[in-house]
Amino acid sequence: MNEKKANIKLTLYTVKEAAEELRVSTWMIYRLLRSNQLKSLTIASRRLISFDDLMDFVKQRKGDYYG
Repeated sequence: MNEKKANIKLTLYTVKEAAEELRVSTWMIYRLLRSNQLKSLTIASRRLISFDDLMDFVKQRKGDYYG
């Protein structure tokens, strides 16, 4: 059970952590969330972004420039 908890913790980012990963401001993350360019989930009152959704966002952006 602890292994599953650790796995979830590593794959979900807070807005601040997602901003750090993408090297943008938290304001930019909120803007991307509001415009539905980046997906998130809400647990209680916390907005979390999965690693997979971050990667999908990056892949979409990369495709805009290279595809």
